[in-house]
Amino acid sequence: MTPVLVYPWTMDERGPTDKTLHRDWDADAASVARFQAGDEEAFEALVRSREKEVYRTALRILGDPEDAMEAAQETFIRVFRSLKGFRNDASFKTWITGICINVCRTMLSSSAGRMKRRSTGLIKESRADGDDLDPGIPDRAPDPSSSALGSELNAALAKALMILSPEHREVIVLRDIQDLDYDEVGEILDCPAGTVKSRLSRAREALRLALEGIWP
Repeated sequence: MTPVLVYPWTMDERGPTDKTLHRDWDADAASVARFQAGDEEAFEALVRSREKEVYRTALRILGDPEDAMEAAQETFIRVFRSLKGFRNDASFKTWITGICINVCRTMLSSSAGRMKRRSTGLIKESRADGDDLDPGIPDRAPDPSSSALGSELNAALAKALMILSPEHREVIVLRDIQDLDYDEVGEILDCPAGTVKSRLSRAREALRLALEGIWP
């Protein structure tokens, strides 16, 4: 059966509104300023603001919940050590996402990590408090049957992402899931926006082909 979806994400639904994004940026900037002024408790606000996002990014890249948690913890350790020197040249979200990507790259580069990830897939994990950590696309389905279909599609997307090369997986996670703009993605990946666009095009095609072997 040919997939109904040519591409799994509705490209005109780009996530939070501009107003929501500006509110998040303002809150992050205020917490960063407090921390840099000597209030280390402000770091807790930054963790609360970005911990789920960082974890989910790591999970999409690494494909293993334990590795993702380790990567998230290492990301925040690095953020804490470097935050005094953060100059707001980029948004805090872009900056911390770049750190997370670098942590994930380091973990993927280890030979043990590569062997482990050949046999692991992206799976769903829930915290004891019931807070869902599923990294899939948010399900806005209005009825149980659509909800079930959405869960199946998320599972297929998770498997397909892990089939992609790390380079393709990164650009899809940053642009199509994290909803960063091309310049922000380019800053994180250290390449021009034009390169991001061409890489993303190839990555989307690779994901579409991967889904053909998974999604009925």
